[in-house]
Amino acid sequence: MEDISAIPIESIKGITVKQISALKKIGKETVFDLLLHFPYSYLDQTKPTPIAELRADEYATIKATVVNKKQGNKNLMTMILNDGTGYLRVSVFNCPVFINKELKPNSTIICHGKISTFNNELQMTNPEINLKDTSLPKNYTPVYHLTSGIKMQSMRNLMLKALDFLSTEGACEDLIPPKLNPDGITLKEALFRVHFPDLDTSLEDLALFNTPVQQRIICEELISQYLSVLTLKEKNKTLNGITLKPVNNLISKFLKTLSFAPTNAQMRVFKEISADLNMAQPMNRLVQGDVGCGKTLVAVMSALQAMGNGIQVALMAPTEILAEQHYANIQKFLEPLDIKVALLTGSQKKSEKKQQLLSIESGESLMIVGTHAIIQEQVNFNKLGLIIIDEQHRFGVEQRMKLRSKCNVDNKVPHMLAMTATPIPRTLAQTIYADMHVSVIDELPKGRKPITTILVPEARRNEIIERIRINCCQKKQVYWVCSLVNESEVIESQDAINAHDYLSQQLPELKIGLVHGQMKSSDKDHIMRDFKDGNIDVLVATSVIEVGVDVPNAFLIVIENAERYGLAQLHQLRGRVGRGNLESFCCLMYSDKINSIGKERLMTLKNSNDGFVIAQKDMEIRGPGDLLGTRQTGEVSYKIADAIRDYPSMEKCTETAKIIFNNYPEQKNKLMERWFPLGENLINL
Repeated sequence: MEDISAIPIESIKGITVKQISALKKIGKETVFDLLLHFPYSYLDQTKPTPIAELRADEYATIKATVVNKKQGNKNLMTMILNDGTGYLRVSVFNCPVFINKELKPNSTIICHGKISTFNNELQMTNPEINLKDTSLPKNYTPVYHLTSGIKMQSMRNLMLKALDFLSTEGACEDLIPPKLNPDGITLKEALFRVHFPDLDTSLEDLALFNTPVQQRIICEELISQYLSVLTLKEKNKTLNGITLKPVNNLISKFLKTLSFAPTNAQMRVFKEISADLNMAQPMNRLVQGDVGCGKTLVAVMSALQAMGNGIQVALMAPTEILAEQHYANIQKFLEPLDIKVALLTGSQKKSEKKQQLLSIESGESLMIVGTHAIIQEQVNFNKLGLIIIDEQHRFGVEQRMKLRSKCNVDNKVPHMLAMTATPIPRTLAQTIYADMHVSVIDELPKGRKPITTILVPEARRNEIIERIRINCCQKKQVYWVCSLVNESEVIESQDAINAHDYLSQQLPELKIGLVHGQMKSSDKDHIMRDFKDGNIDVLVATSVIEVGVDVPNAFLIVIENAERYGLAQLHQLRGRVGRGNLESFCCLMYSDKINSIGKERLMTLKNSNDGFVIAQKDMEIRGPGDLLGTRQTGEVSYKIADAIRDYPSMEKCTETAKIIFNNYPEQKNKLMERWFPLGENLINL
């Protein structure tokens, strides 16, 4: 039998085409992928609450008999339940036909939902209804994040069927050697108990991902991830790269064209890159640096060393507008040196794209800037030898592999330079980037004005809006950031769409724009371009602007419910302003429900502009409840683990991985295949 990581979700008994499509949209391709869709909370439905003891605004489980039911207008079905202690009205909107048929008088059902009041009587609206099994569960009931096309009960049923595969021989082999697994918990046991925990399991520990069964799965992923890092590191030693000799005269000529002097940190990092490029082994280096530290200049100097050796350079950016910004800046840098730069994006006209493709294939353009369009089949490089990836965590493994495969210089592997503005604590970077050399630009250019950060309670919202009115009338611009796109019953947070409507009403004389992650890429780029061109005064956005463009007139960024973000992400967002000569501000608006830890975290940001200090502090004090599922660890994308939350387990897991790497080759390969489906392709990155 194949491993659960190789069994497609189509193999789950009774799964529908619609469910398959819905699951694949959220990346669930295999049975293992589905089982790693952990519950975000749990319900205790093992003991029903007597109707006589129900309280408004509380969730409850009811086991009762249907006294009567009636179908009303607008697909509203109402029934009266009785459990011997009292009566309860239950209303169901858009009641599915099959449930309506099954709900007959005198039938026993179990309902779970929130109790509310209507005409001074208690009622339950749109509860979960269980008709088929009226025996109460013996474990906690899981609650999952859902996707369009799958309801909660369907998700639970699919999960139970997926768990059945664990009993098949060979489908869930224990790959961690027994002597390295002191708790003795098998992966099979851990997966089952994560989805249906025993009643003696602490709900608080489950919320913190701190139970032994959760840690068993998390540690296997961390071990497998580090095994892949060690394998990459070993593989890189055997690869042949292109030796690119230093071009000191060209670099000197370039530096003389600048109107400013590079910082010491920029020159130090370039020297590290230059030494790598001069070696026969392909470079694999990550450059970390705060927003505004000058990573682009370092990238251009690195590119010059390649181009001075007659080798082409490709720079890939995650969005069209960011690619265009890089293209404009690099063109200015290279124009005095008479070096031609090409631009490739998805929305270019056919005639323009054709011209650029010819220029790239002939070698006329030595520098190529673009989005994922530069990895398309019709793009043929003349002599590609250096790849620069900006904010590389925005690109998947497959995209990076495609770009690397386009190197055509004597079948050698191109040099890889990755850049990120995501600050990562040095101790953490040493673990998750062990296969890469890491350089840090830890100095900002002279003259860059610091951003003033202020903390404001949401009760003072209207004061902030009035300041925006006054300043935007002077041609200044503002970002207004919300943590959600739409309203949520779970998280009490002002959403972007409502914020846009509210600000439009309060500031009718200003042009208010809206951008969020659920929009098409072309629409997002259009809005961002309008904002950059000054056609929008206030841009309401989600954190989609975290990696954004330079808007010199943007003097203020307001972040609602700031306590809900990780500090590293807040620091990234803060970097959207202060890109010009204006005195700039970051307003962290917090709710009246903020706790002491939340206040301490925001004060850390207020008192520091150093991204690495902030990231280290974030790792020390940030609680898992504040994560909101946000990944803030650069390129590493885990399925279950979180580099900051699970940092205490990392040292133990890396030591275990080293032992497996050196002593258990069969388990090593199987672990990598289970957690990283690309298998051998990963090694060739």
